[in-house]
Amino acid sequence: MNEERVTGSQQWAALLDELAGDETILEQTVHDIRATVPGYDNVPTDALKASASRNISMSVRTIRTGLSPSPIDVDEADTLAAERYDQGVPLGSVLAGFRVCLSIILHRLLERAPRNGIPTEQVLATSTLLWDLGDAFSARAVVVYQHREVSRALADNAHRVAWIGNALAGTLPQRDLLRGAALYRVPTAEPLRAITLRPAPESFVEARQQLDSWVDDADVQVLTAVRAGALVGILIGDPGGTQPDLNLAIGVGRPVLIDDLPSSFESATLALQSAERVGLTGFADLERLSWRRAVEASPETTEYLTALHLGPLQGTGEFGDHVLEAVEAYLAHRLSIPLAARSIPVHVNTLRYRLHRFSELTGADLGDVDTLIELSWVLAARRGDPRA
Repeated sequence: MNEERVTGSQQWAALLDELAGDETILEQTVHDIRATVPGYDNVPTDALKASASRNISMSVRTIRTGLSPSPIDVDEADTLAAERYDQGVPLGSVLAGFRVCLSIILHRLLERAPRNGIPTEQVLATSTLLWDLGDAFSARAVVVYQHREVSRALADNAHRVAWIGNALAGTLPQRDLLRGAALYRVPTAEPLRAITLRPAPESFVEARQQLDSWVDDADVQVLTAVRAGALVGILIGDPGGTQPDLNLAIGVGRPVLIDDLPSSFESATLALQSAERVGLTGFADLERLSWRRAVEASPETTEYLTALHLGPLQGTGEFGDHVLEAVEAYLAHRLSIPLAARSIPVHVNTLRYRLHRFSELTGADLGDVDTLIELSWVLAARRGDPRA
């Protein structure tokens, strides 16, 4: 009995040695993968043969040990999966190709077992080991693909961010500008607008998320990047009257074709500076800002008008704040005392009294057009002043 067992072991070992050196398995594996598994068009035949050879070695090694392997036992999976990823083979095809090879190995074992005096039952018992090997290989290959996908996503995002920043800065050669436009689906024959905003560092992620949410609702596209502490981007499409739910100023440049994006970014930057200076939130372009642009552009005028109209209120404390609130409401509601009073809210007589006191303290004539313009200027500057 012991002699028969030794003889059987020798025959089994001989069969496995024969299998390990069988070149026809390589040929059939390559043929069957090419014929039945999609995605291998860019994989050279020599590379397929090399991976099939590694698969055969893994299979024979697993059968010899008689132990079901775990993912940590199949280092070869890392090499093969990484190679196939770089060749553009889908993960499902990689797993299918591996199982094709295992099936061929199992069929060769079944064919040759009788003439080597090995019971078919013994070969079939090894099939569980081979399919366990397939599962271990699959688990390891999936991890490799996941890591590669994350790395590629990070690299793609870095390239996209760099392209956006360089397109807005005007530092891209024409060829690279158009290549990026095609890659990121930026139209070259439709108007585009540069945008920029400056969230607080702790609010950057939230601002980006809210901007992305608005994009979905407004049926537009925005490509964004972080540059010099600001969130900059390219607005594609017309949002109409919709606004992101952000309590921030968003500078919007004039509409231009892709070649002229730097000029749009320049006007968006100016719009943002002006909007922040006067306390505007939401989309702000140079058209919406109108005369408010001058508050940022002419600090000397702002300083003069502030001293003229607000200087006399210094030292009046809370009463002075109430007076300015009344003046601002009066201007915001087209000089309508009832509407202004309702907006604060105070009684109409209270509003009249506060307006009268303002005129007494400052000498301002609230019926004079120049005075109204000057007060609008001063109050706009005050809204954007963090010290106010």
